[in-house]
Amino acid sequence: MKKALILFFTLLLFLAVFTPNVSSQQSVSAAQRFALVIGNNNYADPRDRLTNPVNDATDVAARLRTLGYQVDLQTNVNNAAMGRAINTFFQRLSGDRNNEGFFWYAGHGVQMDGENYLLPVDADLSDEVAAQYSSYPVNRLISGLERTARNKVNIVVLDACRNNPFRTRSASHRSAGTRGLAVLDDLPPDIMVIYSTAANTQAADGQGQRNSPFAIAFMQNMETAQDISIVIRSITRETLRLTNNNQRPYIEGSIVSLDYYSINQSAPAVHPAPVVTPTPAPPRPTPAPAPAAVQPTPAVTPTPAATTNTTVPAGFVRIQGGTFTMGSTNESGRENDETQRRVTVSSFLMSRYEITQREYQEVMGTNPSRFTGDLDRPVEQVSWFDAVEYCNRRSQREGLTPAYTMSGTNVTWNRNTNGYRLPTEAEWEYACRAGTTTAYNTGANISNNTGWYRANSGNTTRPVGQLPANAWGLYDMHGNVLEWCWDWYGAYSAGAQSDPTGASSWSARVVRGGSWGNSADYVRSANRFNYTPSIQHYSLGFRVVRNVSGVTYTPAEVR
Repeated sequence: MKKALILFFTLLLFLAVFTPNVSSQQSVSAAQRFALVIGNNNYADPRDRLTNPVNDATDVAARLRTLGYQVDLQTNVNNAAMGRAINTFFQRLSGDRNNEGFFWYAGHGVQMDGENYLLPVDADLSDEVAAQYSSYPVNRLISGLERTARNKVNIVVLDACRNNPFRTRSASHRSAGTRGLAVLDDLPPDIMVIYSTAANTQAADGQGQRNSPFAIAFMQNMETAQDISIVIRSITRETLRLTNNNQRPYIEGSIVSLDYYSINQSAPAVHPAPVVTPTPAPPRPTPAPAPAAVQPTPAVTPTPAATTNTTVPAGFVRIQGGTFTMGSTNESGRENDETQRRVTVSSFLMSRYEITQREYQEVMGTNPSRFTGDLDRPVEQVSWFDAVEYCNRRSQREGLTPAYTMSGTNVTWNRNTNGYRLPTEAEWEYACRAGTTTAYNTGANISNNTGWYRANSGNTTRPVGQLPANAWGLYDMHGNVLEWCWDWYGAYSAGAQSDPTGASSWSARVVRGGSWGNSADYVRSANRFNYTPSIQHYSLGFRVVRNVSGVTYTPAEVR
């Protein structure tokens, strides 16, 4: 996935230690300490290569091992590998509420429009949109710590402001002159962010030395048994000394649940930890082995019913169920997670268009979109939770039974209701293909009439329904905005499937269709994205579906 703002960033987590109540007979269990350490030097463009991040990461990882951390060291990782490593880290932390974590990133990072992004070694810096989609957003990291890891204390350390990788490019970049990282707003409690330098300034890479000045200062103070707040002051003083007062580390957020916290595991605890019943998150599913390649076959049987069926509400298409080959093979831009399999889906109704700003505002009372000025543009900057809430409110507004039960961030789906819901990933691809087996529902190649993408969008969304519909009457299935699906993201299950609903749990939900900012490869029928469900971005929208079985449609249900 790709994003338009980039950042240098180093990140580090700590989780509180306390005693779980596992039965009526209490027992004490020490928290485990996990670390994910990332260092990126070897960027694709020689102009962007750095000297010390891999050294910094390697040395920090070695120190952490001596302090009792279970360390995953990653160096020179691409976008996909970085995302996998961070998501795995979230899952390891979520296994026990008492776990402590440390995540270190050294490498490039840039802020644009006030947002920060991590820069993997394969980031596409040809323009802002490409850069955004090929980098890892800091807000996604923070959200993952809060909603997926769900640990007690998180400390994030960023040493990623070494220079601006856009500086040598002739293309216009809105934030090309912005140095360093932006301040993160509204951090959740017990998340502390430590920057290697102050906001909107750059950090030294440490030319002629093995490590950056900040990394040197940090490692000199890691083994102290002092409270983290005292350690940070010592790191700041040493960094200033090493840089002749040119680089001052910066701190944001705070730890409120503990009076005392130390990097060194041997640090004495000032207060006994509270007794808490742990509520671990479900483990990340083990990816299924890839099945043997599926030979292309006729994609769908039978053909969908005519869209003029009078029982179908206005603005919807009845999609007749059938069997198709999901996934891809031998397509330009194909990803490894597009393994082919035969899938059968039941009949359903799908909205002809992406939900517009007008529709969203009528139901929710707000319009969160960045690209305004025409209410027939698709709504964007909606999270997965926002989309689910819209489905429920619209169902209640029209006298239907809501499909979802929401309790905080826990959402369950009652599959037998007649209310609005998000499509499953299988339903979405089946509907997008509309009987085709090619990369796009218009053929093997994309054109300006296929969908709104980077080459023709003008870097903005477009009002829905301006380009031709697919063979089943659905508009904008390629591009315009990415569309949330119900499924947790995960490897496809092997073998034939009937009405699959994705992985049992993970840290991200599936997003399909590509957007106005993506290149052609990313708006293919089989291409898969995934985002943390709380993220809100101006490429993210949705469309809705309804069940067919057991539902009688009346004129009152027509909007």
